[in-house]
Amino acid sequence: MLRSAYLRRQDGFIREILWVAVVIAIAAVVVLDGMSIFTAHQAVRNDSATAAKEARTEFAQTLSLPAAKIAAQQYLSKSGLTLLSFTSSQSLEGTAVFTVKSKASAPTYVFRFLGIVPGLKKWVDRTTHPVGSGSSE
Repeated sequence: MLRSAYLRRQDGFIREILWVAVVIAIAAVVVLDGMSIFTAHQAVRNDSATAAKEARTEFAQTLSLPAAKIAAQQYLSKSGLTLLSFTSSQSLEGTAVFTVKSKASAPTYVFRFLGIVPGLKKWVDRTTHPVGSGSSE
């Protein structure tokens, strides 16, 4: 009888250790997915503005709009972003202002599977593929 009670306590201990390991694994996946999404959103915001500044620099050197667009596109491709639109205008002071709109992709482990739930697909797509713009002002 003592041996049976000892084994029951061991099974409980192992079960508790397994639950703790499962909870830690789930928390780690949630944190990693959150970091990936946050990084993608930050990259869209910062890299779009930097690409617009790169376009302005290229335009100042060559006075060519196609070359400016290529410079912005190359900067974004190095960062892993996709160029969605490129516009140029003139400010009140007479300087060229470039606006770059880009899209990123956040690779996630589990978050992307929330799109299977009806009604969440668009939200998951917007969250894991952020779009942002930046200007060279």
